[in-house]
Amino acid sequence: MVSLETRRKTPGRSSWALFSALGFLALYALSNLTPFGQRAENLLLDGTTDQTLIYEVYRTGFLPALSLEYETMAVGIGAAVLIAAWRRRWRDLATVIVATPVAVYSTRIFKDAAPRPDLVGAVHGLTERSYPSGHFAVAAAVSVALLIVVPRTWLRWVAPVLLSWTSAVGGAVLTMMWHRPSDVLGGALLVAAVFLLAGAVLSKTTEEREKVWRPSVPVVVVGIGITVASAWRDPYTWTVPFSVVTAVLATAFLGYVALRCRTES
Repeated sequence: MVSLETRRKTPGRSSWALFSALGFLALYALSNLTPFGQRAENLLLDGTTDQTLIYEVYRTGFLPALSLEYETMAVGIGAAVLIAAWRRRWRDLATVIVATPVAVYSTRIFKDAAPRPDLVGAVHGLTERSYPSGHFAVAAAVSVALLIVVPRTWLRWVAPVLLSWTSAVGGAVLTMMWHRPSDVLGGALLVAAVFLLAGAVLSKTTEEREKVWRPSVPVVVVGIGITVASAWRDPYTWTVPFSVVTAVLATAFLGYVALRCRTES
């Protein structure tokens, strides 16, 4: 029988939400408002989207949410709501309904409002605002929502699938040069902050930490796969490990956040 470890309330979801929000803002300031941050990330954006094998997957439509973003979000919310209602987890249902769209739309609002001044004389195309990644936020929000509501016995099967998909989306938007590494990390931090805050307000029950799966395993496996696919992007193959590590770290953090938001076995 799987053991459960009841977590203390301090630091609780509200504290982790604050840490995530502050990390999100600090990362934005470093990567978008300093010459060092801009110069470092611009080095990773020299290439074209049709040089990666993952681009062919995107073109054929087999990897939401690279396309069909809002359809993906709608299906994810619908599935999470049905599972929560079936299990009569009404507070979790409220958390999913509120947090998922707020997390996704917050990325667009912040991206439109937050400036990215050109501090390094970058060429055209490298000065566009892209923080945080909306594509990654959709996959992240849907995955966290589903991991919150599924029964504990499902986690060992559902978690690898959802986390692998999220990692693949994160790696894809990076290796295709749609986004900078900070955009994916920022998307993870923003999604985490929203879900943790919603959970703190809407789910009053005691947090539990479940030791039934290890998110690093499926994430690392998919990261290796993305590395192989992205290695096609010669001569910029040296940037691939940065993309993979970024996607792996962001997704593993989201897996931990999902555990913090779960409230029962």
